[in-house]
Amino acid sequence: MKLKLVKTGVPLTKGFNPHFDLCLDFGEKYENDFQKIVESKELEVKTDKLCQKTGNVFIEYESRGKASCLSVTTAKYWVFCLWSEVRKEQTYVFIPTRRLKKLIKDNNYRETRGGDNLSSKGYLVPKEDLLKII
Repeated sequence: MKLKLVKTGVPLTKGFNPHFDLCLDFGEKYENDFQKIVESKELEVKTDKLCQKTGNVFIEYESRGKASCLSVTTAKYWVFCLWSEVRKEQTYVFIPTRRLKKLIKDNNYRETRGGDNLSSKGYLVPKEDLLKII
């Protein structure tokens, strides 16, 4: 019997992996790793409501004249909620902090003021660039 993908009609006889148990172990390892990261609370979670209009996320590094957010974080990971008013379920991008800092260092992102009363300084990073580094 030939198995077919419902949407494409592509036969699955080539490359079929009968070792389901090995695939399951592999998948469960990374599910468990992710769970440990979430439970460790070593996450910085940011939601930018303007990204739906501007296409950018604001990544703060200074507030009211003092180092803040990206400059002082001890979080190992940053999670961006790419918020959109039209979506019931939002899209989240999960990035190691060191990779985010490297992305900013390697690119010439525009620095601007933002936050409450424009009292913060930060980088405008295109949300597409965040998606590309995964």
